[in-house]
Amino acid sequence: MLTRRIHKFPSTLTIYSMFSMLITVPNRTSTAIEELKVDALNSTAYVTFLNGNSYAYGNVSKRAIANVLFNPDVSLGFWVNNNLLQSERATILNGDEFDYKQFTVTPYLKELETEVKLPEFA
Repeated sequence: MLTRRIHKFPSTLTIYSMFSMLITVPNRTSTAIEELKVDALNSTAYVTFLNGNSYAYGNVSKRAIANVLFNPDVSLGFWVNNNLLQSERATILNGDEFDYKQFTVTPYLKELETEVKLPEFA
């Protein structure tokens, strides 16, 4: 008979997945990709295209992420096409699964979100 243990604490994997460690891939010449950030721990990638559109992808191959980080000969466009856009494995993450705000909100707009305190005159 198999028994299953119920843990009161989250597993180590759950604790690690709470932290985002997006690493910017060193800049390479690309006619389509402006910036690529990857996180091997969470199997995610965040790509910004030259036209300004940005997308986050989940379930990205950790082996592919290591390859793009450590192999400077890999074309960013080729990597994005093969491992994100045309991959059967990777999926686009929606706003509930990825915090797009950390990349799309400018510092000026972040200041507007806080409450404005006006000076008091007696």
